[in-house]
Amino acid sequence: MNLPAIRTLTIAQLKLDLRHPHSGRFSASRIATTVIAYGFSGLVLALSLGNADAESVLFVAASFGMVLAAFGVAGSYDELMGRPKDNAWLTTLPASEGTQYAARVASIGFYFLLIAISVAAPVGVRVAISDGVGDGFAVAGLVAAGMLWTAALATTVLWGLTLWLPYRLMNPALGVAKTVLIAALVLGYQWVGGAEGAVNAPWWPAAWLADGLSGRPTEGLALLVGTVGFLVMLGAIYFPSRYFLLLNRLADGARQIERRIRSRRSLSVVERVLIETPAARAAYGFALSAFRDDRLVRGRLWPAALLPLGFVFFGWWMGGLGDLFVYGPENVLYFSETRLHLSLVVILLFSGQSLVQTLQFSDHAEAAWLFDTLPDARPRVLQLGAHQALVYRVLLPLHVVLALVLSTLMPPMHAVIHAAFWFAVTSLATRIQALIHSRPPFARRADRFSAADRFLPLFVSIPAALGVLVLQSVTFSEPLLAVQAIAGLLLINVGLAAWVGRNRTDTRSSKQVEIPVIPVAEYERAGI
Repeated sequence: MNLPAIRTLTIAQLKLDLRHPHSGRFSASRIATTVIAYGFSGLVLALSLGNADAESVLFVAASFGMVLAAFGVAGSYDELMGRPKDNAWLTTLPASEGTQYAARVASIGFYFLLIAISVAAPVGVRVAISDGVGDGFAVAGLVAAGMLWTAALATTVLWGLTLWLPYRLMNPALGVAKTVLIAALVLGYQWVGGAEGAVNAPWWPAAWLADGLSGRPTEGLALLVGTVGFLVMLGAIYFPSRYFLLLNRLADGARQIERRIRSRRSLSVVERVLIETPAARAAYGFALSAFRDDRLVRGRLWPAALLPLGFVFFGWWMGGLGDLFVYGPENVLYFSETRLHLSLVVILLFSGQSLVQTLQFSDHAEAAWLFDTLPDARPRVLQLGAHQALVYRVLLPLHVVLALVLSTLMPPMHAVIHAAFWFAVTSLATRIQALIHSRPPFARRADRFSAADRFLPLFVSIPAALGVLVLQSVTFSEPLLAVQAIAGLLLINVGLAAWVGRNRTDTRSSKQVEIPVIPVAEYERAGI
């Protein structure tokens, strides 16, 4: 094995992974930001565990860490393996396929190891203080190992789909796989959080790690060890000889999508009435195209949008989303029949914020200056148009499906009121977030979210959900009052849109997006 070549390639790939979001230059501060963000999550988790014993701490921390690892793989897969141009440049370097593959695995492993250590270290310190240094190292090591196992398993599944599926099915299958991976761990985490004796659950990987800490020889622990061996075999034998094929399939799939003849997207009559401003209508149409054709937007949009739906199906199956008009909104946190209402609001707000963040990035961000050719191309008008596409084409259909699912648990009218309230809250919260941005949508040149971008929605969603729960507890005493609250939230939403249309103090995007200079004279001298 050519270790110097692997080291050189690994450093080159890490520099690409750690580019500054604006300058594109290598930025070691991205490592520090990632460590601080994930380390803060681990610290909050460690402080929230109280006087729990080492086995319980390991079970909870490993469950939480596996969810974070699933989010990390799903959110970073396009950057880790889906940069066709960058990977094409790297593969021109004089190195064998095995060397290229080893360097890529090393750089990906560094990223996941950094996340795992950042989460596991505070938990290990907490156990070391209460149960001794030996137990602290054991718990921290097992939490990190569980996160690395989850990341390796998820990456292997996505690589396998990329290699085996035809191009026509590859991209939708990858999106579905990301959603399923996240949903399985998030819903499992919710399940074990409310189940007695969950630490002994034979189907949950964190319980297998707890078995390992206690020295219990169980089938789950054997399955975990066997899976590790299987992943190592795939990584050492199967994938090295197919690495270039993997890159070529990603690149060919991206080129086929770009060359595909796209059907003309026309606005419905209702959309034409609701979106009057030309600039907002242009941003609306651009957003619709990005939902389907932009690699970054599409890869992040649908997993975030489908997560609340998966949670509602979980609530339908396990209970916890009962009718507040029956059980009383004041009892939402006390009855097991309504225990998941707060969690659903958190997930809806978190997913909504993630969707708005997704609208700020694009594979073609350098073309954002085109927005400046539009009349009244103020950034917030453009953000409003993109947000309206998110509301009408993503959030509204999602909440219609939520209402249909809830109608099997409560009277249909009550289900519609619950879903309409969630829709009004989510659309208002996401509109506020969209209008906070002072740049046009799809103008961020970064090819991945920063650590702050990943965690800020979660930190904001929890207190915001508590506020929504207070409003719901006041207004859901009877259906008519709840309908009035929904109408009030929608009117505030409409008022924000009207204010954006009238507000002329918004800075034009030309001050923030550099318009490229087209050398017309040079082309004329060349006879072109």
